[in-house]
Amino acid sequence: MMKKTAITFFALLFLINVSATSLYDQLCTFNFNWKNHKTQAPEGEARVFASDKEYIQAHLTSVLAILRANPGNDLDKEQFRSRMQLICLLDGYRLAGNFPMNYYRNERIPVFIDEHNTHCAVGYLMQQTGHEVLARRIAAADNYVWVKDITDPEVPAWQHASGFSMDELKLIQGAYFSYMENAFTLPNRYEIPQKPECITAYFEDKTQTSPEKRNNWKVWLNGEGENGVLHGRWEQNYSETLPWITGHYTHGKRSGKWQEYYQGTNRLCRTEFWDNDKLNGVRTRFDRYNGQIIEEILFKDGKAVTKTNFEMGLKYVRTPIDSTLVWTDVYDLQGELLASGKETIHNPGNLQWFQNIELTALNSISLSSRSVSINAMNNNNGGNNDLGYQGIDLYAAPPLVEYKKEGTWMYYSQTIYRMNSWGYHPLYVMDYRVIQELNTTIQYDSVRVDYVENELQHFYGFGATDFVHVFVEFYKPTLPTDEALAFREQMGWYVDPTPVLKTIGKYNECGQKIGEWKHYDEKGVLYKLEHFLIPRDEEEEERASR
Repeated sequence: MMKKTAITFFALLFLINVSATSLYDQLCTFNFNWKNHKTQAPEGEARVFASDKEYIQAHLTSVLAILRANPGNDLDKEQFRSRMQLICLLDGYRLAGNFPMNYYRNERIPVFIDEHNTHCAVGYLMQQTGHEVLARRIAAADNYVWVKDITDPEVPAWQHASGFSMDELKLIQGAYFSYMENAFTLPNRYEIPQKPECITAYFEDKTQTSPEKRNNWKVWLNGEGENGVLHGRWEQNYSETLPWITGHYTHGKRSGKWQEYYQGTNRLCRTEFWDNDKLNGVRTRFDRYNGQIIEEILFKDGKAVTKTNFEMGLKYVRTPIDSTLVWTDVYDLQGELLASGKETIHNPGNLQWFQNIELTALNSISLSSRSVSINAMNNNNGGNNDLGYQGIDLYAAPPLVEYKKEGTWMYYSQTIYRMNSWGYHPLYVMDYRVIQELNTTIQYDSVRVDYVENELQHFYGFGATDFVHVFVEFYKPTLPTDEALAFREQMGWYVDPTPVLKTIGKYNECGQKIGEWKHYDEKGVLYKLEHFLIPRDEEEEERASR
């Protein structure tokens, strides 16, 4: 039996909002808009919910009763049909019980689309009515927004067509908690981030040591404070010898330096600084294996100002332009500016642009690292694995934010553009077919590259006496089959498919076609070869082909 203090709190663990005296009070905690529907709210005493899932389902059950009671007499035929369809969809959503999870905020708050691509109720209705782009745009702008605060201009039109009033949409939404309600009692509780509370708890006494020797045990959880308000140090250790999460509170709000270690190791994962429960200062993320800094994000009053990634000896400094676009400057480690341009945010994991960080909360929900670490250690390096790295990557989070070059990029350094036969530099990997069109012995003073969806389209090299302009066009890559995708995911391969070259050739400084132009079919077979011994304007060529 686990020895612990503060048992009173955990005896009430499953009672959502323990101060609530009625179901109505509990619903208001989940969505404050219930206060505008008090006469329609269900009556009865506060309930004990076994999980947050049951809590959300109770909210949606009550919302559906209100929606069905509205006859919709003011709706036209199409609006009424849409309303009935969405009520059915919402009921199915309720029964499925697949709701978003709040990983990043220590409070109940809406989550429009979470890291596992799970939509909130309103986002789900948008998705199911063909407005997934709208839902994702809202999530990208502010994933924690209440419906009343959404400013996207497309929302009023969608709301009108849905057959729901704006007040009804506000009521449908809900707020999600940041910690698992029953985490303290789960079999793998040592691997799950616990809600910070005023508590001291110890690891199990495997040797049946008497309670008098409790002070010699390793502390599992420790939250300093008085009268239930955290004030002082908070820590959660991973084992009797390994730390995990440490930080401080000031009168119930996060403050000062927080640290998280990679789960099951003594290697730092990240450090960050808080003031009045908002991130302020630099959040730093460290490499799991060598401890080097791989990411820094500067926050001011909870808002990300710049994000710096360290990759292959280069420093990428990214500043947001809008929710889907960043301006990127690339430096070497001595501070010399090497390149600048725009990048679009490719976001398969639906993280905010600044959340490219491995959160242990995402790493430990479904798979116990303790259950496989022994076997993995025995199978790796003859069992000599002081950090306990598993053969299976238990720390793999959902796909992180990726950045894809878009539009014009300028490259400034001279030395790195003396390209070798492979055309390789960490700033870009040039398609070998492009390299064949370039004189690799030339050292360009600067390079301009125009990108479309991260694919090079125009390469301009400027030297003291030399100039080159190569045009490249690729076919859209064919999406792999579901079986191929499943195999790649199983093997941990996330490499984009190699694009098939469509056209390649050169222009002169006047924008005229020169030299040899090659055209390929979708199987990569050359089917047309053109020679321009005399420079030709494209308009002239177009007239000649008529």
